[in-house]
Amino acid sequence: MGGETTKDAALRVLGRRGDPEGIALVVAREVPGSEVERHRGTWRVCASSKKSLFRGTRRPELVVEVDGACFDGGKGPRQRDEVRQEIAASMRGPGLERVLGMIPEVRIAVSFLADVEGRIPVTHPMYAVALDVATRTDGFVLDLHNGRVLSAAGEVWGSRELAGEGAGPADPSIARIGSRLVVLFAVAARCLTEYDGRDIDEARDGIVAWVHGSGATVEPEDFEVSILQRPARGLDEEALAFGSWQIEGAAALAWALGLLPSMPPHDHPVDPAVVSGALGFPDVAATAAALRASTRRHPAVVDAEAARQYAIYWRLREFVAKGEALDLESFARSGQQGPLRFDRVPLLGGDLAVGEKAIADADPDVVEVSLGIVGERLRALNWLGRGGLYSAVELTP
Repeated sequence: MGGETTKDAALRVLGRRGDPEGIALVVAREVPGSEVERHRGTWRVCASSKKSLFRGTRRPELVVEVDGACFDGGKGPRQRDEVRQEIAASMRGPGLERVLGMIPEVRIAVSFLADVEGRIPVTHPMYAVALDVATRTDGFVLDLHNGRVLSAAGEVWGSRELAGEGAGPADPSIARIGSRLVVLFAVAARCLTEYDGRDIDEARDGIVAWVHGSGATVEPEDFEVSILQRPARGLDEEALAFGSWQIEGAAALAWALGLLPSMPPHDHPVDPAVVSGALGFPDVAATAAALRASTRRHPAVVDAEAARQYAIYWRLREFVAKGEALDLESFARSGQQGPLRFDRVPLLGGDLAVGEKAIADADPDVVEVSLGIVGERLRALNWLGRGGLYSAVELTP
C-alpha cells in the first residue's frame, strides 16, 4: 500500500475522502521544520531532526507519505479486502463493525514512519497529527505498533488485546446479521435475474435501490459491491456462479433469525422465492418490518446446526475425494474425525442420503451441488459465532 515507507509505518490513517496534496500541506503545517515533496506518485512530508515535532527522541525524524492512488484502479478492491481481512482476523472491539463498514469507501492512505524505538506511547505527538488527519479525511487510524484501530476522536474501536485468549468471539449484532442477509440475497438475486434474462435493467436497479433502502450499504464487501453495481449483462460466468450460490448463505441466516421455520434439506437448493417472501423483497418497508420482528435463535441451537452442517460437509468432501461408502454411525462413534454430528441427518444404509439414495449410489452432479449448498450454509452459520469479515470465515468446525 503506497511506497517503501508504508511497510514500516508506525501509524496509518485510512480515509474516505481528501486531496493528497492538501493533506500533505496540512501535515507540514502541523509538523515544524518539515518539507513537502512529490515522490513516485505520492506526497511526502519529511521532518528535520533539528526542528521537528519529535525533538528529544533518539533519532527524531518523521516521514509522512500521503497516497491517493493506492486504492484506485483494478488493485483497489484487493487492497481494501486485504485491510479488512487483517483487521477482522486480528482485532476485536466495540467499533469493529463500523471500521469494516468504512473500508469499502477508503480512497486515501496516510502513513507515518517515525524513527522511534520500541512501542510508541499513546502520548507521542504523532498521535495528535494522525487523529487530525483522520478527522479531515473522514477515516480512522491503524495504530500498528500497539495493535489497535482508533476512531478520529481517539476511541479504541478494536485491538489485538481484545481479540486475545479468553476474549471470546465478536458475535455480529442482530442488526448486522440482517444487513448481511440483505446483501447475500441481493447478490444472489442480481445474478439469478441475469441468468433469467428478463427485465435485467429494471431488476438490477430495483435490487440496488432495495439494498440502499434497507440500510445495508456499509455491509457489502468490495466484490459484492462490484456484482451489485455492474451494468446489466455485465457479469461474467464466474461472478454469476459465485453470486448465485449466496442464496444458500442467505437461507441459513434467515433461519437463524427465525424468518424460516427450518433449515432447508442439504441436498436441495433453497427456493429463492422462499427467502424472498421471508424478507418481503422488494418492498423496503416489508423488509424493515420483517427484520424488526426477527428473533435470533439461541446460540446453542445455531452451534448445533453448524456442527451438523460441518459433518455433512465433511462427508461430502470425503466422498468426492475418495468415492468410498462409510458406515457413518459407527465412524462418528469411533471419534476418528472428532465429534461429528449426524443426528437429524438423513441416512440410508448407514451412510449420508443424497437425492434419496445413499451417497455412493447418488448422481455425482447432485453430490457436487450438495457440497456447494452445505459449504455456503456452513460459512453463514460459522460467521454467526465468529464475526469479522464474512468472506474470510473458514469452513471448519
